[in-house]
Amino acid sequence: DDAAARDAMEVHGRGEMQLGILIENMRREGFEMSISPPKALLKKDENGKLLEPIEEVTVLTTEEYVGVVIEALVARKGDMID
Repeated sequence: DDAAARDAMEVHGRGEMQLGILIENMRREGFEMSISPPKALLKKDENGKLLEPIEEVTVLTTEEYVGVVIEALVARKGDMID
């Protein structure tokens, strides 16, 4: 990986909130950073098929916010199931 060749590090985390906390802590400690957009970590199963991480989420909300919640999940490749 070319991150080792330069003065850089690659960080893996689970979700924007976890990464946001890490970035804020590093910023407070004086680190200078350039942050790239996150990307999914893909794995291969025993047959060599590429697998994407999957999360299941249950959202309870009032009708007022249903549209906003659906838009946020669809933007992240979310599928609604009943």
